[in-house]
Amino acid sequence: MSPGQKNRGFTLIEVLIALAVFSVMSVMAYGGLKSVLDARNGTERAAERLTELQMAFLLIQQDMQYMAPRGIRGEYGEQESALFAGSGADYQIAFTRGGRDNPRRPGRSGLYRVAYQWEEDELKRLVWPALDRIDNSTPTTMVLLRGVSDVAFSFLQGGWSATWPVPGADTGLDALPQAVEMVVVLEDWGTITRVFAMPY
Repeated sequence: MSPGQKNRGFTLIEVLIALAVFSVMSVMAYGGLKSVLDARNGTERAAERLTELQMAFLLIQQDMQYMAPRGIRGEYGEQESALFAGSGADYQIAFTRGGRDNPRRPGRSGLYRVAYQWEEDELKRLVWPALDRIDNSTPTTMVLLRGVSDVAFSFLQGGWSATWPVPGADTGLDALPQAVEMVVVLEDWGTITRVFAMPY
């Protein structure tokens, strides 16, 4: 710099332009970061929902595979079929299930009663400690799925029926269908259909 030149700084216009460019770049960087974080959060929520669905349907599949042909006695001593669903049922489906190990009580039956109930957008699983509920026992309730819009079951015995026992069919209290179809409508994932073959 020659002795005759003055020390020249930034003008107000240059400062304003620099601030404007910095602001635009900051907004772009924040928008990009926010998009990445939103995408990550969405992926995590989807993964958690998928895990919830997988665990629920795994338990449902195990219940169906261990469905047992054994009728029960209800709270007032009335006879109920091994599987009951459809019109007049207290639950979407109720059935006898086997497969429970009793290493401490080898003489105790491994059978118990399971039901699925849909209410207030929740699919619940109910388990009674005693198979015959003449003592008005209270079931243990667990929420399997939330955000459920509808649940429907169908039963294969020659043809498909929405109720069991099939009206007019000559089936005993211990009879089971050949297969059970379950249709679940979720608020976020839509309709999911599963068909379970019966073990008997």
